[in-house]
Amino acid sequence: MLRTLLVACLILTLGAASRPPGRKVIVPANAAKPVGPYSPGILVGDYLYVSGQGVRDAGGAMPDGIAAQTRQCLENVKAIVEAAGLTLEHVVHMQLYLERMSDFAEVDRVYAGYFPAAPPARVVVGVAKMPTETTVEMTAVAVRDSKLKKPLALKSLAPPGHASPAVAVGDRIYLSAAYGKNPAEAERSLKLALDEARLGTGGILLRNEYGTSASAMIPTRELPGEAQAAISAIAVRGQEGSAGVCAADGKTIFCAAQAGADPGETGVGGQVRAAMKKLQAGLARHGAALSQVTASNVYLDDIQEFGPMNEAYGSFFPRDRPTRTTVQPFPPAGRAPGVAPLVRISVVAVKD
Repeated sequence: MLRTLLVACLILTLGAASRPPGRKVIVPANAAKPVGPYSPGILVGDYLYVSGQGVRDAGGAMPDGIAAQTRQCLENVKAIVEAAGLTLEHVVHMQLYLERMSDFAEVDRVYAGYFPAAPPARVVVGVAKMPTETTVEMTAVAVRDSKLKKPLALKSLAPPGHASPAVAVGDRIYLSAAYGKNPAEAERSLKLALDEARLGTGGILLRNEYGTSASAMIPTRELPGEAQAAISAIAVRGQEGSAGVCAADGKTIFCAAQAGADPGETGVGGQVRAAMKKLQAGLARHGAALSQVTASNVYLDDIQEFGPMNEAYGSFFPRDRPTRTTVQPFPPAGRAPGVAPLVRISVVAVKD
């Protein structure tokens, strides 16, 4: 009997050891503080999600010059990554937002020093404004086991600057953004990259489209080079994604940006609620809830409405708040009540 109990305990112990630990909020000491209802980092399952980091230090000071500001931004990202017990070598995907695309060459030079080898996949977007008047904002996703990180040298995808065309983590593929002079060209670039990586368009888990036109899915002020359109995608091998709002890879659910424009909702608070309802419905189709959201991106029409957006957004996450990245990607759109999108929100959720 005793032997049976010991064997059973050993099996339970080994089983628990083989499972990734549950959700953990990461708050580094002596680092920049959140300026809204979100967590600096969330470590859950196999991944760490890092909130968008700006260029201010723990005391709220902004260094002089774009090079020093970029270093501070990367140091803020690094502090969260290291507080989770990882290094920048574990990072597989980055979002880089710039207030001035003319700064990209200098920002990329500093950035390359932090990722000397096997850089993460990346999307680069020029935006109108960011919180706290920051000039650079970066968001990161890191894998817990760096041995699973496999950069892919895709000939069909040439991302601007210091980035891998794609990074594989098992069957999940994080692609750098595909750019084009128009949406059709960006679409062709993405399809070629998916074909080369042995992926189909049906395997896309998350797809966000950017463009310099106000009619784009996510309107942006500027893109690198002569690009007028870009598509950022995460895909998976060996399974089909879903055609709806959200798609799942195991316990992780990816939901593309949803606009809050709704004839029944006015003002940014109402539009946050409308977007959240769409996301909530999409998550429910995969057996998930807003309480399991781990990371979010908020594209705000006017950064001056950061406060009321925070109030409405925070009501959906009273505790265990996900990470978040917030930018105003485009100069404010028209203000026809209930028609113009004042906010767009995308999320990633992980079921416990």
